[in-house]
Amino acid sequence: MSRNVTLRQAKEFITAQGGQVAPLAVSEEELNPGTQDDLSLRAEPLESLDDVYDVQYSYPQDSPVSEFQFFEDGRQRTIQIGYIRATYGTTLVLIPVHYFVVASVILHRVERKMALWRAPVVEQGIFVPRSLIPNQSVLDDFVAGGLTVVDTESQGGTPGDYYDMRRRALRLAKDRRLDAEQTLIRAWRNSPDAEDTFLVVDGTLMNMRDERNVERCVGVSKSFGNRYFDVSDHNRIMQLRQFERSWTFRFHEAEEDQRMGGRERVSWYLRLRDGVGVDPEFGLVRVEIGKAYIEDAPERADRFSRSLLSERLLTSYPAPRWDKHLYPICACENYLRSVLPSISTITAVMQG
Repeated sequence: MSRNVTLRQAKEFITAQGGQVAPLAVSEEELNPGTQDDLSLRAEPLESLDDVYDVQYSYPQDSPVSEFQFFEDGRQRTIQIGYIRATYGTTLVLIPVHYFVVASVILHRVERKMALWRAPVVEQGIFVPRSLIPNQSVLDDFVAGGLTVVDTESQGGTPGDYYDMRRRALRLAKDRRLDAEQTLIRAWRNSPDAEDTFLVVDGTLMNMRDERNVERCVGVSKSFGNRYFDVSDHNRIMQLRQFERSWTFRFHEAEEDQRMGGRERVSWYLRLRDGVGVDPEFGLVRVEIGKAYIEDAPERADRFSRSLLSERLLTSYPAPRWDKHLYPICACENYLRSVLPSISTITAVMQG
């Protein structure tokens, strides 16, 4: 179903329930930016902290050198498009209705050009607490007509709490987006194309629950707000020079019990590029790979860092955070922008 059809159905659903179509001018993601999950504030180094490490990379001679061919990114958009008024006894309830769309794409480098690897995974629909909808038969009719309705009911929180329902919609959008990404990554992993290669993923691998997927992925985070070492050691990371990496580290000590939900990854920082008069995080990314590579983490870090340094070319300036961008990931983001309706498009359909 096309995105405009879904948007029109969402609008008609609100109207049929006697609600108010009132699209917000910003997404929930902009109002409530997400944070990374499940990262310990302490880490165990796998190499000496006494020094940083040069990546054997020479520019421009090594510019064509990269073992990576496949790149993945996912996006979500969650917009409150209206609300429904309902009364239960003496309690007045305002039910927010959110339109959501999530998408995941993998691009494949073919003869130095980025091409689509199979069809992207795209899902769209609305978030509502189903049991609170006043006219259940109308709800059933829209579901039968093809509108995806995701229930935001929760065992916790206060029933009918307007702000809690909005927060739940944002959390569910993230879950749906992660599911879309894992579905596509799993399809890639099980395909002949994935033999003896790795998939570069935009962002942390901490959110991935499928460890078989993790073992075939290299995550690259452009944003990070935590420090995992003491102040002096962390500040040395912030002073890495171009083509230098930090020591590798893991997020849990070897003897730590992870059965309570903790996830293990190997990580290191890498300076893609430097500049004059820039902040300490300019060109700095954090790379993650799976726990299967703990034993040979330094060798993997050298090998993958060398390829990632090539992937920063072509430069994606003047894109936001261009200094941290890998060009193929930027291409993924551009593709996803063409798939997800803009806020202005959503607003125009709602108000039209």
